[in-house]
Amino acid sequence: MLNPDHIKITPEILKQLTEIDEFKGSWGALEKHTTALQLLGDVANFGQNFKAVLEPWQEQPFSEDVIKKLHGVISGKKEGQYKATNFPLIIQRGEEIIGTLDVATPEDAEALMGKLVEWADEAFEAKDVHPLLVIALFMAVFLQLSPFEKGNQRLARMLIVLLMFKAGYSYAPYSALEPAMNAKMRNYFDALSYTQETLEAGQPDWGPWLRFFFGLLKDQKDQLAVRMEKGGDTIADMPKLSTKVLKLFENHERLSMKEIERLSRGRRSTLKLRLGELVSGGYLMRHGRARATWYARV
Repeated sequence: MLNPDHIKITPEILKQLTEIDEFKGSWGALEKHTTALQLLGDVANFGQNFKAVLEPWQEQPFSEDVIKKLHGVISGKKEGQYKATNFPLIIQRGEEIIGTLDVATPEDAEALMGKLVEWADEAFEAKDVHPLLVIALFMAVFLQLSPFEKGNQRLARMLIVLLMFKAGYSYAPYSALEPAMNAKMRNYFDALSYTQETLEAGQPDWGPWLRFFFGLLKDQKDQLAVRMEKGGDTIADMPKLSTKVLKLFENHERLSMKEIERLSRGRRSTLKLRLGELVSGGYLMRHGRARATWYARV
């Protein structure tokens, strides 16, 4: 359905892709230590909640059924249904309307969605095209089809996260796209409307859309990078025994010294030192005295 062979990858676009992929690797190293991830606080909570929504579909083949069920999640219905009437796509920030775009008729949208999803699924499977490029093209066409009466843009953001998650960008659920999108709403409208015009003319020019889309993903990863930088040195320098001890508190609200010693298999003298550091660093709180001492997360 879509032919990415003629897309021009400019130095700017290549730089954006490279930065995103480099961050993917950095996040993967962080995520190996669940405790380190938890030190990012609200980021971890948001990501875990989002992942709970997406994980049931993570391993499923990408299909129209998945899209309809995700639309049901955001619309409060068991499963979304394709539109029966047509509404323009309204691009707005708060109460301010940036612009409107014509979208496909209900008949065309339903017919083309099957082809679009099939193309994307085959492209992900073949791995001949960079997955983020596949996602970018899919989203541009999806928005121009807008197959549902309401919620197309919100669903698009959720699909971006799901498809990135499926493609190995495991950090995607931990940073909302909305803030970055709101900051670039005018660019979003201009890029999407230009792409629509070139597609209708039979001479697709994906450049402006790709620059916008990858810029959006760069802003998303930059939000997380700032959080990682704040806690990165502490996490990187933390002794292995300390992270091992902190990990114990994922499944225990409180632990005594004897329990920590048994579960971590660390030497008592070393554990006393590490526990003291964790208390001083604000990661744990010490309660009680002497043999009645126990520890809990702050």
